Amino acid sequence: MKRYLKFGIFSLVVFASVFFSRKAERSNVQNVILLNNVEALAADENPTTRCIGTGSVDCSLNHEKVKYVFEPFILEW
Repeated sequence: MKRYLKFGIFSLVVFASVFFSRKAERSNVQNVILLNNVEALAADENPTTRCIGTGSVDCSLNHEKVKYVFEPFILEW
């Protein structure tokens, strides 16, 4: 009887840990999406893109060749 009880408790612990770990992964993705949404809504309407240096990357503001382009709120996947 003790053997079945130990196996039952072990199975319950494994099942609960798998269930809660999957729930945590799903809510983490939703939290990231919600935070990105809030940041995007809080940003100004002005473009926040910054182009620095001289290089081979196209700047989206003036289409010049720059070294770095910073776009802080990119919500594309």
